[in-house]
Amino acid sequence: MNDKPLSTLNIALLNLRRKVFRTMGLVLLAALLAFTLLAGSVLSQSLDNGLNNLSQRMGADILAVPYGYEANVQGALLRGEPSTFYFDELTTERIAAVGGVIDVSPQLYLATLDSSCCAYPVQLIGFDPQTDFAITPWVSQTLDAPLTAGQIVIGSSLSGEVGQKLEFFNKSFVIVARLEKTGMGFDTSVFMDLDSARQLAQYSKRAGGHPVADNANLISSVMVRVQDGLNTKDVANDILQSYGKDGVRVVVAEDMISDVSSSLRGLTGYILVLIAILWILTVGVLLIVTAVTINSRRREFSLFRVLGATKGKLMRLILCESSIVSLIGTVAGMLAAALVVFPFSTFISMQLGLPYLQPSLPVLALLFVLCFIISLVPACLASIYGAVRIGKLELSRTIKEAE
Repeated sequence: MNDKPLSTLNIALLNLRRKVFRTMGLVLLAALLAFTLLAGSVLSQSLDNGLNNLSQRMGADILAVPYGYEANVQGALLRGEPSTFYFDELTTERIAAVGGVIDVSPQLYLATLDSSCCAYPVQLIGFDPQTDFAITPWVSQTLDAPLTAGQIVIGSSLSGEVGQKLEFFNKSFVIVARLEKTGMGFDTSVFMDLDSARQLAQYSKRAGGHPVADNANLISSVMVRVQDGLNTKDVANDILQSYGKDGVRVVVAEDMISDVSSSLRGLTGYILVLIAILWILTVGVLLIVTAVTINSRRREFSLFRVLGATKGKLMRLILCESSIVSLIGTVAGMLAAALVVFPFSTFISMQLGLPYLQPSLPVLALLFVLCFIISLVPACLASIYGAVRIGKLELSRTIKEAE
């Protein structure tokens, strides 16, 4: 005989299979809660990591850029959006003379049309290794020697290995290092020395209409570091008052980080509200379904009692059914969240337009455990409620209902 013993688990499985639509609905609800909880938690933590990393890696207190390109430089830094813009290199010396400015360093931004490293345009960033204080400190972590002509450092999201050559505008460069993931636009950017970037612009197929082709002294931005103890915004205003009429505009790093932080708080708030609503909804639905189920199964429970099942046995049956549904739904939801969040992290970060850096493995493991536990709480509450309802059934009443 293939009959299975009437254990609590087997009876629970038979009951769930008998009510397949109800079971699938509860599994789907549990999966939706687990999916939202895990995906939302990873998303929030990744954005928080990205913001912290942005604060640590900015380096400059102020970014001086040409008029009308404030959003472009922020897009390049935060999201890696390729952009090309210029003003005269003399701006570097002028800004250096402003009171409160202790360090300045020029940068050159050049957007590629295509390249062998990827199927989409990337941002080339030229910087001066002699004066730079914003990029060099963390690029040097992967380099044994200063960056020289013909060498490039690539972001973590670009394809290519150290020693491999990449070609931009028909000129080859050797990859000497790959940056660790930053969660910023630097992940899809290529870094080279300033002279190489200027030469590259002259090699461009568009050289005839390219400003740098005619004027090798053009730059895209000036990184500015302010003396400790001074108000950064006051220095930024001084720069504007001195050179605003010449088309110079400023982006204050503190303000940019504050804007990102505000966007992050708003997005995180929506995520938390959604999770709370789903959690409360799940608890409510499970309690209602449990009450209706117990009421509709009074005759079934009566027969179990007549056959000798104790109240404890019935309580364990309800607990087992709720646990099976919740476990299947939670595992399915968390697996679906993992399949969406991790493989498509780059796409998600691009769509959000915010610094996005996924947590480390230990943090991810902790998030998985916490989300798993929190996702099971509604089932535990429903089981407790069901056990209490079962416990209130009177033996004489249940026997009469069975007759």
